[in-house]
Formats: sequence, structure tokens, C-alpha cells
Amino acid sequence: MRWRVLSVLLRPSPGDAFTLVLPILASAMVGTVTYFAVALARLFWVAPDDGFGQYKILAAGLLAVLVVPAATMGSSAARLSVRRREDRLAVLRLLGASSGWVRGITMIEASLLALVGAIAGLLGYAALAPTLTFIAVGGRSAPLAEIWLPVWVLCLMLVALTGVSTLSAAAGLRRVIVSPLGVRMRANAPRLHRARLLVGVAVFAGGIILLQLSSASWGAVGITVAIVVVLVAVMAALNVVGPFLTGVVAQRRLARARTAEDLIAARSVLESPAAAWRQVSGVALATFIAVPTGSVLGFLHMVQNGSTVLAPEQLVFFGDIRTVVVAAVAVSYLLVACSVGVTHAASVLERRRLYVALDRVGMPRRVMERSRRSAVASPLLVAAILPAATASVLFAPVVAVSTFTAPLFIVTVIACIVLGVLLVLLGLTATSPVLRRVLREPDRAL
Repeated sequence: MRWRVLSVLLRPSPGDAFTLVLPILASAMVGTVTYFAVALARLFWVAPDDGFGQYKILAAGLLAVLVVPAATMGSSAARLSVRRREDRLAVLRLLGASSGWVRGITMIEASLLALVGAIAGLLGYAALAPTLTFIAVGGRSAPLAEIWLPVWVLCLMLVALTGVSTLSAAAGLRRVIVSPLGVRMRANAPRLHRARLLVGVAVFAGGIILLQLSSASWGAVGITVAIVVVLVAVMAALNVVGPFLTGVVAQRRLARARTAEDLIAARSVLESPAAAWRQVSGVALATFIAVPTGSVLGFLHMVQNGSTVLAPEQLVFFGDIRTVVVAAVAVSYLLVACSVGVTHAASVLERRRLYVALDRVGMPRRVMERSRRSAVASPLLVAAILPAATASVLFAPVVAVSTFTAPLFIVTVIACIVLGVLLVLLGLTATSPVLRRVLREPDRAL
């Protein structure tokens, strides 16, 4: 009997197709970008070197820098697949299903959606992979036969992407009180403590100390490992500190609110600062990557144009470093472009009852749109300033050198930050049809 009820409740309804496709689409985009990045890293991994493994270091650095953005995007897709079933999960609990059984069913469904999306991502990878033949690594371009990932690597990545989504779904569901009414009322009551700020400061201070301690005696491998560790640790810390600072800024905006849209925007952010941060976290991570990589590009430009003692193979290696740096920035912004639309659409679906209630009391849709833009403004401000300032302090020597020797690349960094902001605003505009669809649904009961 329980399985028969389950099959009825989890069967997609005619109006449920959109919310079913969203997490699959998000997982597919994450899979496409991840497969492509791994294929590029593999070209560097198998490139011949002089015995010091410098190309393997570049490959490992490229993958390490992209771990946090890809995992963040994957977790957002998994949380979306959890949120879309809140009403039906509540029915299961009211019918007597245990909380463990509900958790298990939800995680299985999230895993299946992630697996379908990861498999669909293979099609995107197959379409993009031939472009790798135009990228020269070690002075040569790889033929088409060498750019395809082995089957065992693809299978391993399928398992890894699905596993990340499963763990993220479990984490997202754990924050909801899985009681008969807890799911229905979304009684997660997020609380952000000042300990988040202390963790961020500790990680930041540790990163500065590690970079200061690194020296030529560590060798190229040791220095590269130290830089990669600092990058990954600080990127993870940004996702810890960001929600707390977003909540602080929203509290101040609430105190100064004078219009209905400002009040609703501030309340929407304070309802869940972590969810508001997830809408712009891709911009934060991309900005953090853009500052040091842009500075490195400026430094490489200065070295290649001003040096007369570098051997041809050294010039080739500097060019390969530039390729990795550009690829890291490009892939990170691809993830931003993938994430903003999905997270904004998910935000509309999560707050659909609020928008329906506002529509019923007579609020025009254009006011709701202004409220949505205002709700994104405060976390976007944090996402644009905090990572840029953090990266500038961490890599102050390289940033300073690039500022005076290659200011064009600093302009490029600023352009990247502006691009990230525009991507968020574009994603917000692109989800306006989702809001229109929510407001015109006939079964809009609260």
C-alpha cells in the first residue's frame, strides 16, 4: 500500500514538468563543463615535459581551482530537486511514513535526476570536445583521437557527479524539520552565527601565512601546491562567510526600507541569507579566480615581452600557463552562466506562494520584478567586493606588479567582475516568464 501511494505522489503531474526539467538541466550543464575541463586537463597531464612534471602541475591546478564552483553548482541543483517535492513529502509524512523513509526516497529521486543530467551532459561534452584540437599544449595540437576521455574516466565522473548531488540533497533535507508539518511549512529557520566570520578570518590568515612561508626551496611543485591549497580553501571559506555578510547587509537595508519593494526584498533575503547567497555565489567564485589569474596574465605578458634570455621551450611553457589561466576563468564564468538562471528560477518556485499572495492583494507584477532585483542587489554587492578584496590581499605582490607593468590586464579583471554582475541581472530577466507562469496558474491556492 505504501509503495502504491508513493507511486501516485511521485508521478509527475502535467504542471510539474518544468520543475522536473530544471534540476536535470542544471546537472547536465555542470556535467558538460566538468567533462570539458577534465579533458583539457588531461591534455596537459599527458604532455611531455623536462622531468619536473610542470604540465602535471598545471593540470592539477586547473582541476583544483574548478572543484568548488562545480560542486556549488551541483549542490544548488540537488537542493532544487529537494525543494520541488515539499508538498508531496508533507503528504507522505501525514500518511505515516517515517522521516528516514522520506529522506531515503528524496535522496534516491535527487540521485536519479542528477544521473540523468550527468548522462545528458555527455552530449554537450561530445559537441564541445572537438574545439580542444585548436588548443596547443607543449607546442603541439592534439588530434581528435587524443581528446576523448577514456570510458573508465567518464564512468568515474558520472559516479562522482551523482554522489555530490546525493550528499547535497541529504544536506539540504537535513535542514528541514522532517515532521508531518515541518516539510509543509519549510520550518528550517536558518540561523547564521558569527562563527562563520571567524572561520573565514582564520582561513584567510592561514592562507596569507602559507603564501608567506613558501619559498624557492619548496621547488615548483611545492609552491604550486601551496597556491592551489590556498585558492581552494579560501573559495570554500567565501561560501561560509558570504551568507553571514549577506544577512548583515540585508538587516541594514531592512532598517532603511521606505517602499514596499525594498521591504519585501530585505525580508526575502533575511528569510534565508544562504539561499540568497547561492544565487550569486558563482559570481563570487569567478571574481576570486579572475583577480589572481588576470594579474598572472599581466605578469606573463611582461615576462614574455620584456625578456631576451628565455629559451624557446620556456616561452612555450609560459604560453601554456596562459592557456590554463584563461581556461580557468572561462570555465568558471561558464558555470556562473549556468547557475544564475537555474538559481533564479528556483527562487521564484520556492517563493511562489508569496508572489501569488502579493498578486491577490493587488501588487503589480512590475513591482514584484523590482523587488526581485532589489533582493539580488545586496548579496551581489557582497559577491563583487568581498572576493576581489580578498584575492587582492592574498596575491598583493603579483597584483601590484601587474597594476604598474600591465594595467590592461587589471582592466580585464574589472571587466570580468562587471560581466559576472551582468550575467546575474541577465539571469534574473530571463526568469521573468517563470514568474508570469506562476501568477497565471489556475490552481494557485496557498
